[in-house]
Amino acid sequence: MNSAVKIAAVADIHSPRYLQLYLQALRRIHDKPDVLIWVGDIVDKNNVEAITPVYEATRKHLEECPIIAVFGNEEYRGFEEKYIEKTPGVLWINDEIRILTINEIRIGFIGTRGALDKPTPWQQKNMPWLLNYYKELPQRIIDLARNARNDVDKLVLISHYGVTRRNLRGENPRVWPYLASTGMEKIIKTELFDLVIHGHAHKASIERIDLYGTPVYNVSLPGRKKITLINVSARKGLLQWIR
Repeated sequence: MNSAVKIAAVADIHSPRYLQLYLQALRRIHDKPDVLIWVGDIVDKNNVEAITPVYEATRKHLEECPIIAVFGNEEYRGFEEKYIEKTPGVLWINDEIRILTINEIRIGFIGTRGALDKPTPWQQKNMPWLLNYYKELPQRIIDLARNARNDVDKLVLISHYGVTRRNLRGENPRVWPYLASTGMEKIIKTELFDLVIHGHAHKASIERIDLYGTPVYNVSLPGRKKITLINVSARKGLLQWIR
């Protein structure tokens, strides 16, 4: 298999806050990717209308490029259908798997808001059930991945929240429990996934680490100041990741 896939990924647009930065980043993409992934927090504070300029600008610049999206904490729970209605053709993935064949490579994308080591004070007060959700999510994702592994060539995990503390350098350590879940490392340790992409950690200075042999990318727009591009080539069942 000599096919290749060009992935573009970005999180934390927080429209309208970083909308101009996103538009600038879009204009710097000259080679059309095979798929664009929005990794949550596309809008600020559940401003549903603010997703429209993001969507329209993306469609104008990248035209028919497929878009995959996951919800972030700023796309509030219970409002998912409103975002779906505003973005025709976008494939939203919410604690589930979607399988696409791109350039002859059958890729399973598992998308989620993700988990935190510790619910935020607001979450603890208003959504106490999240504590159990965060504890149970890693195993749910592992089960999805195991069920799909034989049906796909590659598996990609897309999580808005971070999946490890090992790439949070630059963020205040006191807030690390509210940025990522060390429990999600359990998923990566299974070696079921070929790539993990997350956002949420705006100030983290590390773009990529290799965790248990799996590339893990932080694609937060405020931190990267760009849309992160990951070129993927398939060779004998392996992926070669080139920045």
